[in-house]
Amino acid sequence: MKGRLYILILFIVAVHTATMAQQVPITSQYLTNGLIINPAYAGTREALSANLSYRKQWAKITGAPQFQTLSLHSPINNKEKVSLGLMADYLTYGVTKDVGIYAFYAYSVRLGKGRLSMGLKGGIDLSNTNYNRLQFPDGNPTDPLLTGDMKYTLPNMGVGFYYYTDKYFAGLSVPSLLTYKRDATDEFSVKPDYTHFRSYFTAGTILRFADSFKVKPSVLLRYAMNEPLEVDLNANLIFADILWVGGSYRIAEKAAVALLDLQVTPQLKLGYSFDYQLGHLNNYTSGTHEVSLRYEFEFKVSATSPRYF
Repeated sequence: MKGRLYILILFIVAVHTATMAQQVPITSQYLTNGLIINPAYAGTREALSANLSYRKQWAKITGAPQFQTLSLHSPINNKEKVSLGLMADYLTYGVTKDVGIYAFYAYSVRLGKGRLSMGLKGGIDLSNTNYNRLQFPDGNPTDPLLTGDMKYTLPNMGVGFYYYTDKYFAGLSVPSLLTYKRDATDEFSVKPDYTHFRSYFTAGTILRFADSFKVKPSVLLRYAMNEPLEVDLNANLIFADILWVGGSYRIAEKAAVALLDLQVTPQLKLGYSFDYQLGHLNNYTSGTHEVSLRYEFEFKVSATSPRYF
């Protein structure tokens, strides 16, 4: 079993070095913090929104991904046309550590019964893969390609659109527009390649059955030209605008997700999700855990019109 785990780790490293692209990791709490997948989400909470999340993927597998994010975003004027944001994320998997630091700009306009937000993000990606930390069941590697380290610090950017009303939302984004190419000397450079663009489409609505009971179905599509289409189907049951109980099914990954959120106060929301693998990984992992915290400063909302998106 250990040998298979080492193979998995090497596979993760190989995928990272082959694609040369900084991709947005899969999360289950993106409905709480849409900034992770869409720059146009900045400012749409209509308050200074602070988000903190931690995801431990494939528990019990050595070297499996762990993903942490910290973000802030807010409108900057009373008309809420211009919004700014910041986000830092930290991803580790195998012997690789990735850091992303980004600034966000969004501009929104009234459109029909809702608002259309158009967003940009820009920043840097830092990556360090230290092959000397690899552990092998049969001792040290003989391949010189599996020694030393490989690192880069390069710019990246993203773009997105997000439309929302008090009844539904829809978003389209490409969180990472730039890809990276490694040369024979292990030096990296920016090389845009549209075949590696991963596009995200999200949409959802709120169904009101009673003042104390609502249902929020939604969908997430992820698509790249060199990868199969990935689909997430989600549904949340909302009780008294305080307790959110839901689930997701991630078709490509064959994972079922249980979601639990608690709106402690109008400002504070806590979230937890558990991903259960239905495919071959179920033999090696006890699941994936993710927790999130969102706090919104000076949040003003009436009891009859809370924010669901």
